[in-house]
Amino acid sequence: MAQTEAPAQGESSRQTATLHAYGKARHSPTLRGIHVHAGHGFLLSQFLSPLFNRRDDGYGGSVEARCRIVLRVVDEVRRAVGPSYPIGIKINSTDKLEGGLTEDDALEVVRLIGQTSVDLIDISGGTYFPGAKASSDGVSDSGPYFLDFARRAKGTTNVPLMLTGGFERREQAVDAVASGAVDMVSLARGMVLNPQLAKFWLTEDGGDPEFPIFEAPPRGGVTAWYTMRLTALGEDREHTFSLDPQSALRAYEERDAQRCIKWREKFSHLAESDRRLR
Repeated sequence: MAQTEAPAQGESSRQTATLHAYGKARHSPTLRGIHVHAGHGFLLSQFLSPLFNRRDDGYGGSVEARCRIVLRVVDEVRRAVGPSYPIGIKINSTDKLEGGLTEDDALEVVRLIGQTSVDLIDISGGTYFPGAKASSDGVSDSGPYFLDFARRAKGTTNVPLMLTGGFERREQAVDAVASGAVDMVSLARGMVLNPQLAKFWLTEDGGDPEFPIFEAPPRGGVTAWYTMRLTALGEDREHTFSLDPQSALRAYEERDAQRCIKWREKFSHLAESDRRLR
């Protein structure tokens, strides 16, 4: 297990506050673990990506430095929840952006994270940043997106690996595990279509979901459709969900615009603090 690091050179109060926020994680009797999200272009993912991370202090530059905050987050969470509570972490195998995280750097991230106390590394890829390619780009046929990377990553760590993305049929999931490429698979869009899918696939008789085929959807429309259907599931109204990709994208963007207003109001004091520092 990696030892907790001292603060990096140039660490700001904002970074310290971020680490302390992760350190507020608590063991919950109703939840069976914690999954740290360090992929898909969110905060920790941006630290890992050289496209977004232009820092010149101890958190930028080499892949080891860009990964430092991720390792410290894991340490903070572990300190908060204790030695036996499961911690997983999701990371990108690629950002799908020119100048972003490369697969070679991502392999090093897997190796570094494997030296911490995490119990599971979840491999995914892509970002929500405008211009990013879809995760399915570069895949020769329908199937798991990052399976080749997972096979390479297996040789860098003893921590169990999970793979997310592109599993549409039970046989794909079975083959990925049986081949030794990964220890388990994670389901996303398939579970949106059938929330009982994991249970179905535990038996040989379990059926595969019927994925919708959209004709000329707008860019981002398919992701928005699945996102808004997931929202409908959470609100127990999936049976009345009838959006098409275009209307789903409109609803998604309207919701995000309202969230941005709320976030700016809530965190306006931080923006003011940044202005003073400049």
